[in-house]
Amino acid sequence: WLKTLSALTTKIADCANAPAARLAMAELRVVPRDAWPEGASLDDGQVHALHTADHRDPCFILGLHPLGETLHVLRVWCGALEADGINVTAVFNRGSGAEPRRVPMVRRCAWLYEAVFEGSKEELHGYKVEVAGEGRETFCFYDTYAFVESCISDDAVKQMHTGFCPKIFDVMGSHAVEMSGVFGLRFVVWAPRAELVSVVGDFNGWDGRAHPMRRRYLEGGFAGFWELFVPFGEKREHVPLGNKYMLKIRGADGGDRMKIDPFAQEFESPPNHAGIVSGCDDSFSTKPFAWTDAEWLEQRKALAEGDRLRRQPMAIYEVHLPSWRRTADGDLLSYRELAPMLVDHMKALNFNYLELLPLAHHPFDGSWGYQVTGHYACYSRLGSPDDFKFFVNVMHEAGIGVIMDFVPAHFCKDEWALVDYDGSATFEYEDPREGEHKEWGTRVFNFAKNEVRAYLLGAPLFWVERYHIDGIRVDAVSAMLYRNFMRKEGEWLPNKDGGDSYLEAVSLLREMNRRMKEAHPGVIMCAEESTSWAGVTGSLEDPSGLGFDFKWDLGWMNDTLSYLASPSVHRPSKHDKLTFRGLYMQHEKWILPLSHDEVVSGKGSLLDKMSFLDYPPFYDKLQLLKALYGFQVASPGRPLLFMGAEIAQGREWNYQQSVDWHEGEEELRSKVCTWVSDLMGVYQYHKPLHAGDDEPHGAENVGIPRSFEWTEVDNKEACIVGFVRHWDKDRPVLTVCNFSPNEYNNYALGVPFGGTWTVLLNSNDWRYGGTGSGPCNRSELQTTQNGRWGWPACLWFDVPPHSCIMMEAPKDFVPSKFEGDAKCAEDHDAPKPE
Repeated sequence: WLKTLSALTTKIADCANAPAARLAMAELRVVPRDAWPEGASLDDGQVHALHTADHRDPCFILGLHPLGETLHVLRVWCGALEADGINVTAVFNRGSGAEPRRVPMVRRCAWLYEAVFEGSKEELHGYKVEVAGEGRETFCFYDTYAFVESCISDDAVKQMHTGFCPKIFDVMGSHAVEMSGVFGLRFVVWAPRAELVSVVGDFNGWDGRAHPMRRRYLEGGFAGFWELFVPFGEKREHVPLGNKYMLKIRGADGGDRMKIDPFAQEFESPPNHAGIVSGCDDSFSTKPFAWTDAEWLEQRKALAEGDRLRRQPMAIYEVHLPSWRRTADGDLLSYRELAPMLVDHMKALNFNYLELLPLAHHPFDGSWGYQVTGHYACYSRLGSPDDFKFFVNVMHEAGIGVIMDFVPAHFCKDEWALVDYDGSATFEYEDPREGEHKEWGTRVFNFAKNEVRAYLLGAPLFWVERYHIDGIRVDAVSAMLYRNFMRKEGEWLPNKDGGDSYLEAVSLLREMNRRMKEAHPGVIMCAEESTSWAGVTGSLEDPSGLGFDFKWDLGWMNDTLSYLASPSVHRPSKHDKLTFRGLYMQHEKWILPLSHDEVVSGKGSLLDKMSFLDYPPFYDKLQLLKALYGFQVASPGRPLLFMGAEIAQGREWNYQQSVDWHEGEEELRSKVCTWVSDLMGVYQYHKPLHAGDDEPHGAENVGIPRSFEWTEVDNKEACIVGFVRHWDKDRPVLTVCNFSPNEYNNYALGVPFGGTWTVLLNSNDWRYGGTGSGPCNRSELQTTQNGRWGWPACLWFDVPPHSCIMMEAPKDFVPSKFEGDAKCAEDHDAPKPE
């Protein structure tokens, strides 16, 4: 049909100067309908294609087109022109207050009016369409196809094709913009194998005929993008913010499908799923959100200087926001309602970082946010984008950083979302051995396709820029490192070198971390990774280094919980589950999680796990749980605790209901909460408990001595471990944990410094619901002159059952010269204390 149109235009040009009856209107001369050149009016085939939403590229026939040097045809296509008996006029703007030129148009059929007129290109400015009729109110509208400027620049197209577009969230999707003095909506979507794409929504009656998009060409070929500017008026308020919209796509398979905009910045609340024309799009809004966290952002940026980020305390509270707290009737609270409550709670518990389970838009609450459909929109059931900005701003004003989970490994298979987006594998791999994750029932992103890489790289940058997020925790990194992760033989394909590494995903993760550090220094990048891949937190200068700041130590979590779930009589045989970490704790930079994954899906709560095979009394379980928290906080790594654990919640987490806050009002449970608060306070205040997390065995190349040493590593029968944390000239902190139900009176413990030790915390103190045995908080213990098992000094004190005691070294401590290896976890032949 393009060849036919070209030939037709040539014929019309030949007869442009032929005599014809014309009507003079200012400088334009309108050609009467009976004098139009042959083919100026659309033929029946093209009209039928328009009415059946089947035209392959309507921008070539709609709007204003030359028929020769001075002859032009104007075709206006709009649902507002459906009725008979209306008078339609094209009104051309002359500018400078001059009277506009008016061109009466002729009805071709419902929706379509045409006009042929003569005039120079210089005389043709923007036009609008006036509709009048007897007994009708006159109105005007702007013609979508009058706007021929590209919606996406050549540079942006090239950036997408090369795999990274810095402002992709401002380029793609829907945005309220001004074009040629008219305000409207700019739509850009990537659907490379689609045959047709139309924008449908509230503003056009969800009619696929109304706004067919045009293909974007680059250097003579189709670039894979579709674009359209839909005008609404001369004022910004004419743009229908809040309207719902989707994209109607005809795929290469010939089937029509309604799809979401992958870059939509706002969505309907589930189970509805249409995108929303966002009024919170700060890049294009006249009233962007008024942030008041500039000082916080400056402080965050300063963390990138040297190793300041790694030296700061990070007490992390993990939260699933929809189920953290609800109304008495079980209804959801909004971002704005939750913000002050959460701040008060976290400040009371001395947490300084909040980690949120994914809040990118997801259709199924039961996925907890890990099966995402909108990577550029916040979860709408809790409020608008501005409401979430308010939430983050409140956190920053309170001195709390916000980390958010991000899921680039896979996406859900809802037919209206990303799956088979243009009728073929678009965002995913074509071969199901690469493109499908059967275990999770999801599709896998095609990490090798540049446009998909641009989509995934842009998302975390969007959250940091638009919502001031302070950290990104990348979920399921293991599934991005290994092609055979959770796949059976025959269900995966090796890489180009015949191996099982996801080479293209590894390069994506490395680029993601590099781009983030370049654009937003000080933002934290964390990996949830469960394998032995070396270099997850390694430097990007290392070929295998992924460049993350921190990695979750899931091995520590699983080993420790397995140990504590065992009957007390069996724990001595599992003692290495407590000490094994000493062998690898310096290999990466760690976060120590007690996360949501361990308190759901039939696993029970943390309280349930405490010696559960012994069926101990409730009181004993509470004491053991407190000892676990102490062990976590004192060990090298940043502590992370999932909501509900601070009150020793009895049941496992249920995403459909609030934390059982009433349990926290019970006396014993409230004292567990006090223990958590004091633990996190001590952790933040005492540098030895956090500043040297990443150099437990020291770093000779930068002159950092070891920050961790065992003082009691092999007392298996007693189920006791003890260790000291050091940092610079700060007073070291000793931690002793007893994971047995036995009390040990006058226990002898070798320590590296002689003098007066001060008890910081004892989980068995009355303050924490204990029995009061053992040294109480702020009490002082004096070492004896004789050392013990190679240590120069010895402490003698009562060790309560199921307890954790922390002590501060003497004020006048002198670093020990002891260099023996007997304190290493692997030395299981060391003498055992009585």
